[in-house]
Amino acid sequence: MPRREIQGDWVMGWPDRKRFRFVSGKDQEGRIIHARSPYFELEGLITPTDAYYIVAQLEVPDPVHPEDYTFEISGEVETPVTYSLDDLRLLPGHTVRAVTECAGDDTEFWDYLESRAKGGNMPKTSRQVSGEGEDINWRDMVARGEIDLDEARALVPSTCLVSGGEWTGIRLSEVLNRAGVKDSAVAIRVEGFDRGRPDPSLVYRAAGREDFEIVDPGVINYDKGLPIEKAMDPDTILAWAHNGEYLTHIHGAPVRMVVPGWAGNWWVKWIHKIEVMDHMPDCYHQTQYFVSGKSPDDPDKEMMTALGVKTVITEPRDEESPLPKGRYPVRGLAWSGEGRMERVEVSTDGGETWNDAHIEDHGDRYLWRRWSYPWDASEAGHYVLMARGTDENGRQQPVTEWNYQRKHFDGIVPVDIEIE
Repeated sequence: MPRREIQGDWVMGWPDRKRFRFVSGKDQEGRIIHARSPYFELEGLITPTDAYYIVAQLEVPDPVHPEDYTFEISGEVETPVTYSLDDLRLLPGHTVRAVTECAGDDTEFWDYLESRAKGGNMPKTSRQVSGEGEDINWRDMVARGEIDLDEARALVPSTCLVSGGEWTGIRLSEVLNRAGVKDSAVAIRVEGFDRGRPDPSLVYRAAGREDFEIVDPGVINYDKGLPIEKAMDPDTILAWAHNGEYLTHIHGAPVRMVVPGWAGNWWVKWIHKIEVMDHMPDCYHQTQYFVSGKSPDDPDKEMMTALGVKTVITEPRDEESPLPKGRYPVRGLAWSGEGRMERVEVSTDGGETWNDAHIEDHGDRYLWRRWSYPWDASEAGHYVLMARGTDENGRQQPVTEWNYQRKHFDGIVPVDIEIE
């Protein structure tokens, strides 16, 4: 395996490894609104906060001082209540470790798997060095007509929008039960401080086409209608801390939702209000965007919730090829939107045969698991490495069908390696 980059001095008796920055995009005010996580270059299960992926659907709000922060719970409850951050921290706390993954993570692989046989290029994943695609505001460039959607997709890849983290706060069910949720409750509408007019180019870019009309809701606050069953799940929390520190602003401070297993668009940031409702609200980001259907005019479109089953190979990568003959670890990460990963299988012959990998054990249902497989590459030739996972419910990768917005990709992505 090629040596990883080393830079700087020896620190505490160990050579300082090159530190990879996330690749960011900024708005006109210079605020980061999009960042890919270099998780292929990281070790361990928890992604450092400053390498955690970022996606902002609407305008990032101004920061709220923790001492000035409050949010309200109203609607189908016996006792409406307003909480401050200090009020929340007086209640029994709860910590969850989970993967956060954007619904659009790895979107480009839908097309790649179709074009692979014709020589299509694999979307970029690892080796995200500082300066590569940095500070690009592709949405504004599309709006000004400087680039089209195909150019935007090439300019800002949709890979690496996933991270693993530790979240500390309080169970959402705790505050809801204290307010007295009525039997009529069907959904919890969670609204954030972030506000703006949804950008139609996001929907067109997701679909890869512009020949259909998009509902324009005008200027709205970001909101989601969480079904009551998921809201009451013991691992759905209101978080004020991330990776052992108070939340940073860009990650939703002072308080954000954590909805383990479900895509990141459900993890509402900058919480402003929570309304218990006797019906499912008509939220733009689950009726018009982040929906599953066969086409934009499919009458049976459904909101997308839990992620599929996913396994990725983090090493070796295709850009490291060719490699000399030898023994190599095939390593990676595996996670599921419906709980614990139970099995990972590896193929070195393009799926003809499969062998079980070793999975590292831990007790967190929604956090990815590291796995490894010893590969004897003692003969020269072309090898196609593949990995697939199975979760505790017996779901085997891939489980997500193609949808016109190309969300929740969990396909099996081959890695081509030449051995010399």
